[in-house]
Amino acid sequence: MTFSCRTVLLLLFTTFSVAVLHAQRNWKPHSVLASGTWYRVAVPADGVYKMDAAFLSGLGLGAAIPSAALRVWGGGAGAVPESNATPRVDDLEEVALLVQDGGDGSLGGSDYVLFYARGPHPWQKDSVNRSFTHEQNPYSDVAWYFITVGGNGKRVGTAAGGGGPQVVTGFDEHIYYEKDSVNFLSSGKDWWGEEFSNLPGRTLSRSFAPDAPDVLAGTQLQLRTRVAARSIGNGSSFRIELNGAPALQVPVLPVSGIFNDLFAQQSSQTGYTIYSGSGFSLTYTYVPGGPNAQGWLDWFEVVYRRALRLPAGRQLLFRDWSSVGGGGATFQLSGASSSTGVWDVTDPFNARAVSGTLSGGTFSFGAATDRLREYAAFGTDFPVPAAAGTVPNQDLHATTPADLLIVTHPAFVAQAQQLSAFHRQHDGLRVVTVSTEQVYREFSGGSPDPGALRDFVKMYYDRYRSTWGASGKYLLLLGRGSFDYKDRVRNNSNFVPVYESPISLDPLSTYASDDFFGFLDDNEDINSGLVLNTLDIGIGRIPARNATEAQNFVNKVLAYHSPASFGPWRNNATFVADDGDYNLHLDDAETMAATAAAQDPFLNETKIYLDAYRKEGGTAGGTYPQANAAINNNILNGTLIWNYSGHGGYARLAEETIADQDIINNWNNANRLPLFVTATCDFAPYDLPGINSLGEDLLVRPRTGAIALMTTNRVVFAFSNRLLNNNYLKVALQPDANGRYKTLGEAVQASKNLTYSTSGDLTNNRKFALLGDPAMTIGFPKGRVRPLLLNGHPIANIDTLSATEFAEIEGEVTDIAGARLSDFSGTVSLTLFDKPQTVRTLGNDPTSTPVPFQLQTNSLFRGKVTAQGGRFKFRFRLPRDINFQYGAGRMSFYAQDSSRDATGVSGNVLIGGLAPGAITDNEGPQIRAWLNDERFVGGSVTNQNPVLLLRLADSSGINTGNAGIDHDIVVTLDGNNRNYYVLNDFYETEPDTYQSGSVRFQLPELTPGHHTLTIKAWDVLNNSSTRTLEFTVANDEELVLGHVLNYPNPFTTGTQFWFEHNKPGLELRVRAEIFTVTGRLIKTIRHTILTDGNRSNDTEWDGRDDFGQRVGRGVYIYRLTVESSDGKRASQLQKLVVL
Repeated sequence: MTFSCRTVLLLLFTTFSVAVLHAQRNWKPHSVLASGTWYRVAVPADGVYKMDAAFLSGLGLGAAIPSAALRVWGGGAGAVPESNATPRVDDLEEVALLVQDGGDGSLGGSDYVLFYARGPHPWQKDSVNRSFTHEQNPYSDVAWYFITVGGNGKRVGTAAGGGGPQVVTGFDEHIYYEKDSVNFLSSGKDWWGEEFSNLPGRTLSRSFAPDAPDVLAGTQLQLRTRVAARSIGNGSSFRIELNGAPALQVPVLPVSGIFNDLFAQQSSQTGYTIYSGSGFSLTYTYVPGGPNAQGWLDWFEVVYRRALRLPAGRQLLFRDWSSVGGGGATFQLSGASSSTGVWDVTDPFNARAVSGTLSGGTFSFGAATDRLREYAAFGTDFPVPAAAGTVPNQDLHATTPADLLIVTHPAFVAQAQQLSAFHRQHDGLRVVTVSTEQVYREFSGGSPDPGALRDFVKMYYDRYRSTWGASGKYLLLLGRGSFDYKDRVRNNSNFVPVYESPISLDPLSTYASDDFFGFLDDNEDINSGLVLNTLDIGIGRIPARNATEAQNFVNKVLAYHSPASFGPWRNNATFVADDGDYNLHLDDAETMAATAAAQDPFLNETKIYLDAYRKEGGTAGGTYPQANAAINNNILNGTLIWNYSGHGGYARLAEETIADQDIINNWNNANRLPLFVTATCDFAPYDLPGINSLGEDLLVRPRTGAIALMTTNRVVFAFSNRLLNNNYLKVALQPDANGRYKTLGEAVQASKNLTYSTSGDLTNNRKFALLGDPAMTIGFPKGRVRPLLLNGHPIANIDTLSATEFAEIEGEVTDIAGARLSDFSGTVSLTLFDKPQTVRTLGNDPTSTPVPFQLQTNSLFRGKVTAQGGRFKFRFRLPRDINFQYGAGRMSFYAQDSSRDATGVSGNVLIGGLAPGAITDNEGPQIRAWLNDERFVGGSVTNQNPVLLLRLADSSGINTGNAGIDHDIVVTLDGNNRNYYVLNDFYETEPDTYQSGSVRFQLPELTPGHHTLTIKAWDVLNNSSTRTLEFTVANDEELVLGHVLNYPNPFTTGTQFWFEHNKPGLELRVRAEIFTVTGRLIKTIRHTILTDGNRSNDTEWDGRDDFGQRVGRGVYIYRLTVESSDGKRASQLQKLVVL
């Protein structure tokens, strides 16, 4: 499924009865890994493991290891608890060893040590029901243990004696089978195993023979299982047999097969049967509800009474519920010998040897039965752990206060350190950067567990929350996540884990979320509906898949905070709405625009509502080419925020495709990067390895795209989207009393918490994530621009401007408190907007109704002047084409110097009427035109998505007003009057003059071949001029070179190699090879260039060969080869003459 998002209205109500607590854990002050030399081993299951001297030496411990100093540490069994209230191991806990060193105090020769290890998949005890449930660790199939030498190691002690009249000769054995092979929706933690169906190559029946020895005949056996089935319309079932006899019937409900309904139904059953016969075979037979029905086994558990007998050559782990509470019992273990050992491993870190008596192959020992105790019995055969290399020293527990925590995959440490350095210098933040591996070792015993990251952050929260303030601080996750924690899918991308929901079958309820890492109070539990989980820290993620993508993002952050990214675009906000759905998305966008206007009056709003444009190709499907052009040029010219409401998916936005991979590949908005807020479905599923989503690409692509996204990773609901989107704009666009806006992390934290507390749809909230740097603030100008005089009158008097009248506007640049910046020397930009106008949508879709909405985008003047000492003055003539009715206009200001910027707005101007007096001007504007850059020559080759550049000049000024009488700046493609674009909003005057200016406009994708552009422009007195530009479009699939030459030619001391190409904006590797006429290569020149345009002359030759000797006079052949960064190559041969 590449695109779908149905519109759903959802409102849930949840009662939270538990108050949020802020208790703190007592975290260890240091990690044991802080000093010493460390090694790591892995175990796959519970048991007593053996490491002999040769194994330890192979690890790297060397020979003659001092036995008293050998130590082993572990992190506990299973996954880190997701509830903060559940106890867990902090750092690593030492494990007791049994050392056999021959009495010489040194491990060598045949010496060895034994230790009890818990495996990755524990059984969870239920003391109330006297039962166990297995827990499949979703993150790892091994448990890790850490080995060092130093100090006095913990040793296996002696268990306390006991005993009583009760004799135990059997115990409660539990076995399970679970094979995680498939995740149907690529979401959530639930994976499923064997398939049962009539489909080709499949089977309806499978048998399983788990290792279940020594079943006591005639005793009751418990079978628990979970299965799933996808049977549309009719129910199905599983029939389970034990040794050929019926044991359990598991019915499974049908599914509807409707899009976004349950993919499959799951069913769990428990049954009891009396064991008879010999052996142990379970047969599962699926009874389908239709020919295409499918069933799957998840797991089964078997609990039975097993004889207390030690199998030859194996270990025995046992416990007995029936003996608990009896005042003591005597356990009689058969199959024993003089080499048999029994340990009490109830406390897995402190195994204790049990004393007893051996008689006739039975080892008897007494034990207290005040609680259930676990034992391990063994002979002389032991499993050996797997060696896993050395472990560097680290000490994350020895913390210092931090404002920003960066958790990165080791492959991206260099980029994380760059961001750390930036935030320290630019924002004065205290930054701690750690790798995922470091976090795992101290907080999950080495397992790649998301809970380890949460506990690492919680340690900082518990220790330093009082210094963070009410807004909290930041967590940046640098690396993509994956729904597959165990690398079962191809090209997996599990760099920095994401939390996956426990639900995996319901596409509406399953999700991935980084919110888990921010639920930090002691009683918070992401799985609990009784606790109001709220974010205690602002979280963002950079979903990089490689170091190049990570570096791309870092480069964009650095550029975003440089003066190169200053510009009036920082005053802009854009609201885009899908069509259809009874105007739902348009209504949402109108709500967002109203909220933004109320919160931040400095923003100039652009509304691109699809239903306000003519639809091509019919109501079913079709496209909106004019809307696409508006969006592309809106991105090109820059917008601080781009907010979308409507249908979407990871491959495109809107059914009419207003954005997809091809479209964004042609966006050239470097240094004008917006924050994208997308209230749409799964725009950036950053945990799906097989998908390169549009949202992620916007963030990690080089130079262009987005600086951050507030976006989704799963199917979401329109009503809930509206709540969160609106809450986000409320908090993100509201500065505090000092003019400070919230950082991205603070905004996402506050808006999500507001939504958590006011909406019952917790799941929808968790599907939204901040992709970006949470410690960064988007580019709101920090200073203010204050207009003072309009035509010599105080601006507060609300003067009037009329058509053809000259206007003079004076003002000053101030700090946030209103004090003029006397040291400000830079430029001030002004956009004068005509009165708001009412526009109606067209009702293109059968479920769209034409409705009016307000726009104030008709710019009467767009210009720039120089400011000195913080003061500025504009002078310009208003166009004749205005709406003569009187109403409030809008003046929008933007100022910048080499290090600061400022914004300002004023509505204290009335616009209307016509100024008296005749004006003599019959000349139209001068028009010059290029494609991509000003080195373009008419008739040249260009790419399929060129940028049109215009320079316009007129003594009266250029008309950009749109009073509906077609006196616009217009470009028409190939003489087709239906294929035109209005460029008024893209015109800006040159500094300190109203008489000339420029246009930068992104043309739509053009077909290869010959084309013409006809440009028409008007001055403010309604005189027009026309200019035609001819060019040839080359297919972007190939690299095309044109007009290859060298200049000057002939030459004496130096020449430049010129060529045209169709790859603007890409890195080009140029190689010029010069040959004699006999074919001997005498010089190779290599040069890498990056051009915005289609012509290059950056490669030069000084007339010397590869040895530095000047070449002789004569004719030479050269071959110019160009290779673009997208892998395309082209070359041409030409001649040159040296004089």
